[in-house]
Amino acid sequence: MRATTSSTRVKGVGAATLAVVAVTGTVIGLGLNGTAKTGTAAASGAPGSGTSMSMSGAPADNGQAVIAEAAGFVQPDTYAFKTVGDNADPTFNQLLGINSQGVIAGYFGSGAAGHPNRGYTVHGNASSFVKEDFPGSVQTQVTGLNDRGVTVGFLSHANNANQVNDNEGWYSLDGRFHQVVFPASSNASPPVEQLLGVNDSDIAVGFYTDAAGNSHGFRYDINRHTFHDVVVSGATSTTAAAIDGRGDVAGFYTGANGNQSGFLLTAAGRLTPLNFPGATMTQALGVNDKGEVVGLYQTGTGDTAQTHGFTWTAKQAYLTVDDPSGVGGTTVNGVNDAGTLVGFYVDAQGDTDGMLATPQKTTTTRHLSLNPMPQGSVTLGTDHSGMLTAQVSAFGFTPGSRHTAEIVVPGRAKPVATLAPLTADATGRIEQTVTTAGAITRLPSGSRFQILLGTGTDALSAQPIAQSRSLPQRPSGDDPMPLQGVDVKSDTRLNGSATLVFDSATRRLTVTVDASGLTPGAHAAHIHLGSCASQGAVQYMLTDLHANARGEVVHQTQTIDNVAAMPAPGTAYLNVHLGDMNSIVANGQPTAAFRPLLCGNI
Repeated sequence: MRATTSSTRVKGVGAATLAVVAVTGTVIGLGLNGTAKTGTAAASGAPGSGTSMSMSGAPADNGQAVIAEAAGFVQPDTYAFKTVGDNADPTFNQLLGINSQGVIAGYFGSGAAGHPNRGYTVHGNASSFVKEDFPGSVQTQVTGLNDRGVTVGFLSHANNANQVNDNEGWYSLDGRFHQVVFPASSNASPPVEQLLGVNDSDIAVGFYTDAAGNSHGFRYDINRHTFHDVVVSGATSTTAAAIDGRGDVAGFYTGANGNQSGFLLTAAGRLTPLNFPGATMTQALGVNDKGEVVGLYQTGTGDTAQTHGFTWTAKQAYLTVDDPSGVGGTTVNGVNDAGTLVGFYVDAQGDTDGMLATPQKTTTTRHLSLNPMPQGSVTLGTDHSGMLTAQVSAFGFTPGSRHTAEIVVPGRAKPVATLAPLTADATGRIEQTVTTAGAITRLPSGSRFQILLGTGTDALSAQPIAQSRSLPQRPSGDDPMPLQGVDVKSDTRLNGSATLVFDSATRRLTVTVDASGLTPGAHAAHIHLGSCASQGAVQYMLTDLHANARGEVVHQTQTIDNVAAMPAPGTAYLNVHLGDMNSIVANGQPTAAFRPLLCGNI
């Protein structure tokens, strides 16, 4: 048993026109030459006996399969790769299918004389290989399995030196093996029939080859022992390689011009041709219940030909998957519902090695609520001499800033009372009790407590930055009132949200901000150390956000490179400031324009 691990990223390709492209290539499995079935496989002719029904399809108008689950399934962009192989033949292993429990179907042995194929199953941890050979056979491949423990494959009664061997399909149910022979009127000699995949309803798929060398795809109901043709309209060859829980079939076909394409054919007959952009051929070899199709594509021809694995969904199109030890020689043959891939690659020594590729989560996402600053409370009462007192407990001020506190009635020009100034500490927090200059026993109806941006007489300093709701007319000293941050130059309430996405593979942090209630124009924004309640130094500087004429920042995104990690929860926060980058600091000190408008803890 061999198991080595590495990881790499995969490359993405956008959606492409589903045109037929040139073809030369292989389908995995023991064919007439005993190693891999090659060449074109035509597809006309009807079975000679038995139960048979057609399942056929024509290309969809938009080239996309209707797959409900695909909309919510996200292909990973990184996998952890593990080499898995039975040491009975360390030079040749292929992994061909994987179920939801992580059990893998495969085989070892190249099929050359003296090196017969030997089937096995193995769990993804590669701790134990379980032999699975059809009784009395000379060669066996296990090509697929479902979550119920049913396995399928094909066998041969020979291991000839010329590698021309018979193939017959089989399935194993409850530990008992059964042969499957398609009722064809004219078979190849020696006969070639393979089962390549099976779903949880015990519907298997495969193909047989006729006397003219043409292949025909079919479905086989294990419980009813019935066959159904799988036909791609206009194709001269069809191979059915995999089937999902809905009955959708993945495979490949050859067109009338000899070009080879992969396909996904739904149970309702809707066909999606699959052609990897720029490839000389494409084969679909596996499909899961999430609408993810896997397979191989070829670039170049002849001595320059290379094979690459791929995954595809209707939503995200194509992604290349290459084992880092087998770039240019990788095949992805199976996928389970978790997106775990199996297949094989050819290494630098020319050995064929089993490949297990496990999706890796490389992105971390945080969703932040950006709350108006400052926040806190004020509790009004009277002291022993009848002076009105205001106990302020709030955060989100400019560190070290001083602020006028007053009681106002909206619509009145003059404040009801002005209290002693408030002073924020080095973290932007105020914990302070201030009093009025004279005794006040009763407040006018509708009075509010508010805090101004500064203590000066200029228009900026006189801008309210926090307000309470209506105060009781006779403050009792035991009724804290919430303080809400405001920007009175805007007609709407301060509000916002941000999404942070960190990609560990690229070390890139992407920040997207939406906000409303801001003064139209530019606003500086930073990611700081600390929290909204205890501000710290700037960790990452963002470019200015721009509020439109309605005071809105609409889905503005920017990226920060060379980020070591997403900040740990509780260690950083995002601030949106009143002024722009050029106005918030002067002579190394925060100005009035530094005032935090919105803040969210990461």
